[in-house]
Amino acid sequence: MSTAPPPRHLPRAVSSEMPRLMGGRQLARIRAIAESTPLPEERALADAAVLTAWLTPAQRSRYARSLRSGPGPEEFAERLADERRVALEEDHEALVEELELAAAAQRAARQTPWRVLEGLLLLTALGLLASVAVLDAWPRDRASALTLSAYPEELAWLVGGAALSLLVAAVVGSVATRRRDRALLDWAVDRPGQLGRGLPMAIGPQRESAGPAILRALGPALLLAAGVLALVAGAAVLLIALLAVGESDLLTSSLAALVGGAVLIAAAALWSHLNGRRLERVVRRARAIEWVGSATSGSATPAV
Repeated sequence: MSTAPPPRHLPRAVSSEMPRLMGGRQLARIRAIAESTPLPEERALADAAVLTAWLTPAQRSRYARSLRSGPGPEEFAERLADERRVALEEDHEALVEELELAAAAQRAARQTPWRVLEGLLLLTALGLLASVAVLDAWPRDRASALTLSAYPEELAWLVGGAALSLLVAAVVGSVATRRRDRALLDWAVDRPGQLGRGLPMAIGPQRESAGPAILRALGPALLLAAGVLALVAGAAVLLIALLAVGESDLLTSSLAALVGGAVLIAAAALWSHLNGRRLERVVRRARAIEWVGSATSGSATPAV
């Protein structure tokens, strides 16, 4: 009689979001990390190294007491790897108390005020963008209907306000995520052996909220589009400047547009690369805190 596989809490959204964020070798490397099945010794060493770098010095100091480890990160990682290896090799049953305490810790770490503020900022950005669409659809007169907009100053303020609201929402969401992760790790380091077993959370740390996710998804695309438009405009103005003798101002403007477009495209590529590095770090951390254990019969991870 075969037993059901132990529940795992590696965030499923990681593998499903990868194709939308990047591609190529970086995507292949992240997929290899998420789908690899190393030996317990190798997995334990990798997980311990990731956790040692993720924990703050104060958290390492608190958990080192249960490991009987010294203050050095190297010794801490070695002892934590031994604890993780034992947990990976031996399939322990989870206590109902452990699951209930984990659910309570997750409820306490929700960061509700920060999430409410983030939601209000996102709604503000959405409202400002809706106002842009309304203003652009109702020009002042029929003659201005053929122009880009009849309200250039108003649209500039609305677009700028929407961009600022989205940026602040992303910062607030990132702060809330960081505070939630620290709270969950604080709960784990106060329980001897918990880091070796992992965190039995329905929604584990590193789960990103809407604000940062939207900014990371739209940011590189908007920078790339702006860079391409700047290059096209700069090339057109440069052609006009070369045909018109004595137009030094046009030549300067065209060169500035070309340089600016190249900078924007380079910034978009760098942003995409940093997004890939961040996702790779998220996958490694998710594996490092993956819960190792089987739920006892008649119990399951409590909903939060």
